[in-house]
Amino acid sequence: MSGMQEMVCSTTKQKVIEVGLDFLQGVGADHICRVCIAGGSSCCSGCRSIKHGFGCQKRNTSCTAWLCGFLKFIFYKAGFMHEWKQFWDQVPGQDYREDFTPPYFPVRMWLDKPNIRFLSEAFAEDLHELNPYNNVFWLIEIKETLDRHIDNLMKCSDPKVKRKIEKKINFLTKDFRRFHLAAEQLV
Repeated sequence: MSGMQEMVCSTTKQKVIEVGLDFLQGVGADHICRVCIAGGSSCCSGCRSIKHGFGCQKRNTSCTAWLCGFLKFIFYKAGFMHEWKQFWDQVPGQDYREDFTPPYFPVRMWLDKPNIRFLSEAFAEDLHELNPYNNVFWLIEIKETLDRHIDNLMKCSDPKVKRKIEKKINFLTKDFRRFHLAAEQLV
């Protein structure tokens, strides 16, 4: 499991982007993105910084910090949601696909790169297998539903309501057998 290191220091916008990308690489976000891009539901669709065949040409703090519903689900199951949010809450200037982050600013918490690529790989394999059996909007629908449920879970303090939300998530992901087998390795 990853942890946060606490140490107040000045850093750069580029450094926090690199730390975020390193963390996402350790989680295996690329496995998830490949399935979504191939399925036509990329989160980056329509962004003016994307060049066909080359990818992002202007990575920023906002886009690096943002998680789709699939990644939120994986981060939640792996126990990284609070850590991720705490790290990015200290980075000023984030806005939807925009970045007003100053060149230098203080940070107290740093992310350590996790090693759970196997979890995202299993989830991506399940997505890839299940996608053809569902309607053309299935990837978008399940991604947005997971996003909403995880957001609600993170805001909720009532244990009874949390159990209801987790039950909905478990039902939604019941067919993700590879993922659930891989998740058992986290315990």
